[in-house]
Amino acid sequence: LIDLLDEETDAIAWQSVDVMKGTREMKELPEVKAPENKATDYSSVPISDFHAETVNKVVKAVCKSLIDAEPLLTKYDIIVGDGDCGMTMERGAKEILKRLEEEQLGSSPVPFFESLAVAVSASMGGTSGILLEILFRKMSSYLNEQTSINAESLKLAFVEGVNAVSFYG
Repeated sequence: LIDLLDEETDAIAWQSVDVMKGTREMKELPEVKAPENKATDYSSVPISDFHAETVNKVVKAVCKSLIDAEPLLTKYDIIVGDGDCGMTMERGAKEILKRLEEEQLGSSPVPFFESLAVAVSASMGGTSGILLEILFRKMSSYLNEQTSINAESLKLAFVEGVNAVSFYG
């Protein structure tokens, strides 16, 4: 069967590949560490104090981190994937920043997560764009079904989003 798979073909969707025989030395990659210059710990902030201005600051910081990490994400994705992860994340982050500056993301959780889903859908290709869109859409739809939104319902919305990503991913 392997010999048949290696046969020459003119089928457009079946491209031949170069097969490396033997072993190759794998270089050890440096350990990736999270930045240590954490300005604020938002984990204990009550949701009533977690205003849109604070959320916007956090989103800007995350987007900036993704943009800054593009070369490293691309480098690692070249090694283990197709090499577009860093560029895809950068495109998504730039689109979210643009929409944030244009005040298109909304100031309450339901439209905010829905707007994030639209932003990543419009700007990010590949699997990561689809999975992030699923995460944010599920979070928005879950919160939209709640009678009130508080810290607990936001946590549960995240869990529901992760479960949706796990299901479809």
